[in-house]
Amino acid sequence: MLHGAAEASRWHYVALLCLAALVDEGELAPTAPEYIDSLVFNHRINEALYFKLYHDRLVAEGRLSNRPLRSLRLPARRWNLPNTDCWVSCGDVKSIVVEVAEEAAAVGADARPAWISHALSERLGELNDRLKDAAVMQMMRHAGALNGMQWRRLTKSTSREVVHVRLHAASGMLTTTIRVGGGSPQRKTHALPLLVLPRLSEFEAARFDSHFGVRALGRLVFDALVALRDRSRAASEALESLQWFYDQLLAPLFAKRGVAGRIAELGERPTLVVTTHGALAQLPFAALHDKQCYLGERFNVVQAPPLFPEEDFATGDIDWDSMQGGEPLPQGLPVRGMFNPDLPEARTEAVNLRRHFGVRASLSEGDWDIAALRQLTRGRGLAFLSSHIDPSEDGVAGAMLRTPDKRALAFTSILGEPMAADLLVLAGCISTAQSDWLADGENSLVSLYRRAGVASVISTLWPVDDRATRLYTDALMAALATGRSRAQAHGEAQRQVMGAVVSIGQSQERLIRQPSVGADAIPAEPQMAFDHPYFWGAFTLAGAWR
Repeated sequence: MLHGAAEASRWHYVALLCLAALVDEGELAPTAPEYIDSLVFNHRINEALYFKLYHDRLVAEGRLSNRPLRSLRLPARRWNLPNTDCWVSCGDVKSIVVEVAEEAAAVGADARPAWISHALSERLGELNDRLKDAAVMQMMRHAGALNGMQWRRLTKSTSREVVHVRLHAASGMLTTTIRVGGGSPQRKTHALPLLVLPRLSEFEAARFDSHFGVRALGRLVFDALVALRDRSRAASEALESLQWFYDQLLAPLFAKRGVAGRIAELGERPTLVVTTHGALAQLPFAALHDKQCYLGERFNVVQAPPLFPEEDFATGDIDWDSMQGGEPLPQGLPVRGMFNPDLPEARTEAVNLRRHFGVRASLSEGDWDIAALRQLTRGRGLAFLSSHIDPSEDGVAGAMLRTPDKRALAFTSILGEPMAADLLVLAGCISTAQSDWLADGENSLVSLYRRAGVASVISTLWPVDDRATRLYTDALMAALATGRSRAQAHGEAQRQVMGAVVSIGQSQERLIRQPSVGADAIPAEPQMAFDHPYFWGAFTLAGAWR
């Protein structure tokens, strides 16, 4: 009842906490559509994806028996006032209800219902305002981290063969900016609510509030990720979302006067660095589609979200190496790898790594402890980590690496010292392990490794087919071994997977091949094609790209 009243009053954060209370008490499943929808609308995209796509499967596999659900909590503050930051959970909502009930005992019976209604409205409304203030302040924090003047200053001094794109979503505006080869930046500003409203359901469109546009944009990112990760859906469904995001985010920039000509002058497949934040940071930009080809077919795509610190509410920071490219990989760097033999393709990956780098490659299947994992990235060189990674509704704080002897090691315990690796490849499921925009900590494994000193990280946004991972990593290491830059090697590896067709036995399931626009098609012969972005779009490069 309280949830319905909160929704009717547009107290969306309080309504979410009411649903969270039902989940905590076992009266509502965490996979219930209304709970997932509320999580998405309140910026908790990774939690929603976890519950929708993975939670039931992990429970069935017995991998959550000792990991109870974390109680949901949201940041709150009084607008722009220092020392008012705090975390709010469903317990705080219950406390307000209990306090009102106790105080109502002193009110006359006739006046009590009206008094209770007024008191709850006043106190819950004030709580929701503090939750909303925290959300708006977080948006301002992101705006500071992506300050346009700072972005323009940083990108002006980068090499001329690079295209920089900045995407900043505020509560009501989406600002997109492009700079080609160090030239003058060109900008396009969109009214965010008008942009997203036509794609929302009537129920979602009715939940209008002060930062509706960003909420709704998160909803569309969530839908696109679900369509990409769910292989039971038609390929054209994912393609439609990828085309929409291209049309809204990038097409207006590429259509600016002179932009296409300047990009053509940069040569074949220049590096494209996309700087963004919030829900947009979770999009696989290389997979965006312009109705003719994927962005990854035209560019070597680098994603550069801000490096958020671990401390709650602290100031965000721009990933400078992603902006300016960092230092090129010196020739002859050592190569270190750890491979979990439980992964079907791990041993093949190890063989390929040694084939490309010879005696420079130092590989291991054993000694899976904190010390060995730290040693992997402690010094200069290329580091390759191939193992199972367990997703969590708690984002990076709950991300676990599974060892060959079935132990679970928290990444937060591994990241306890300075690091110096030139490139780390996290070849595991959802190895980006990003927390949500307004969730605890606002980190990803990428940002934690980057802040620890790793120059660049290649990770995955979702679980990728084992064979596709082997194809990608083999092509990546082959390109690096021949002196390609990180961006070139990453882009070439994605395109290698995109063009791969592997014969399979008649008894195996045939997968739907990525069709031409608008239709699904199944190969006429028993083969697996990897051109669907599900297979290659998950791989992302962040950090130094030279």
